[in-house]
Amino acid sequence: MDDFYDTDIGVQTSDILILPSSFLGTLWSELQKVSNEDCRRIMFACGHTVGKSLSVNYVGMGTDDLDMVLNQAWAEAGLGHLFVLDSNPEKIVVKLENLLEVAIIGADNHCDFTAGCLSGVLEGLLQQPYSVVEEMVGEETRLFKFNKK
Repeated sequence: MDDFYDTDIGVQTSDILILPSSFLGTLWSELQKVSNEDCRRIMFACGHTVGKSLSVNYVGMGTDDLDMVLNQAWAEAGLGHLFVLDSNPEKIVVKLENLLEVAIIGADNHCDFTAGCLSGVLEGLLQQPYSVVEEMVGEETRLFKFNKK
C-alpha cells in the first residue's frame, strides 16, 4: 500500500494500522504457546516493523537533535515516556517509564516489542541497524542500550 494524503489533517501519512493496546496483550498471550525464544523473537520483529514505519514520518527532520526526534516519534507510538540518556549514534542509551508493554505483560517479562520498536525507529532514522540490550527487567523503569551493528 502506498502512502496516502489525509485530507482531514492535510498531510502525507505512512502506512500505519492503529490497534488497541489489547492487541499487544493478545499477541503476547498467544505467543506464550511457543518457545520463549521464539516468542521474544516474534515480539521484537513485530515491534521493529512498527518502529521502521514510524521513522518514515521523521527522517526529514535530520538527526542533529536525536533526542527531540526520538521523543516525537515515540510520542506517536504511545508506548511510554522516553528519556534519551546518551544520544551518541555509536551507543544510544534510553530510559523508558510507564511502559504500556509492562502494564500488559507484567514487570517480570522482557519488553521485546518495545525494544524492537525503538530499534526500528533508530534504524529508520539513522540508516544503521542496532543491537539492543534491555536492562532492569522487573522494574517499572527500563533501560535500553543500543549499539551499532
